[in-house]
Amino acid sequence: MRTLIVLAAVALSAVAASSAGAVNAPPVTFTDPAGDSGSAPAVFIDSDKNGATGDPKGLGADYLFVDDFSAHELGLYSWQSNDWQSAPGSTAGVVVAADGKTVTMTVNKSDLGNVDGFNFAVVSSDGSFDSGHTDSALNGGGAFTYSAQTVFTLVPGVSHNGAATAGGTWTVSMTAVRSDTKATVGGEGTIACSGSEGSKKLAVVLRTFVSPGGGHGASAVCTFRVPKKPRHALLRATVTVSALGRSASTAFTATAR
Repeated sequence: MRTLIVLAAVALSAVAASSAGAVNAPPVTFTDPAGDSGSAPAVFIDSDKNGATGDPKGLGADYLFVDDFSAHELGLYSWQSNDWQSAPGSTAGVVVAADGKTVTMTVNKSDLGNVDGFNFAVVSSDGSFDSGHTDSALNGGGAFTYSAQTVFTLVPGVSHNGAATAGGTWTVSMTAVRSDTKATVGGEGTIACSGSEGSKKLAVVLRTFVSPGGGHGASAVCTFRVPKKPRHALLRATVTVSALGRSASTAFTATAR
């Protein structure tokens, strides 16, 4: 069985949690060249970005995240003076994919000093640190640097439901508001328009952000083509605004006149 040892000041998903609750930050990808790992993969992390503190032999790491595949043991440790000490009752967790090739580690920021960024390197071994059994990243030494990503949600703001005219059009709109800045999403976002009359889809004739000016935020506008018949048909629509991996939606109904 492969053994993976991880020295971690902060697990890579730790800063995904926020005071708002279960809201995840956008993921960040770091790439190590493929084909040089021998028979195993691994990771080191420095929470205060200071190599002079923490483990002097491990990048100045302040926390140690250990996952032993063969023994099915998981542990979180912190560097205390000159040695690693266990951090009992921590929120650390690990999930190993069924194929044994992907490991997902999680831990709450509160267990790791509530840092907003860290340096890290990766080292893995299949039990022997001999040549061909170990991989490291960055190759040749050094460390990656991670900074916490902005965590926010999008919530629906002001909406408008226009009149639906048989044989004409139906226009609806909504604003999407960021929880962190209270700003409305505009051209940096995308709009999805979905409309139907019974089982029939409504054609979208306009999809755009419109700003009324005067300091008011942009509205996401969707205009649909309304069938001529039947009159008094029930129409349904959904407008979805997305930005930076977040989305907000508003549903509308109208009767064709």
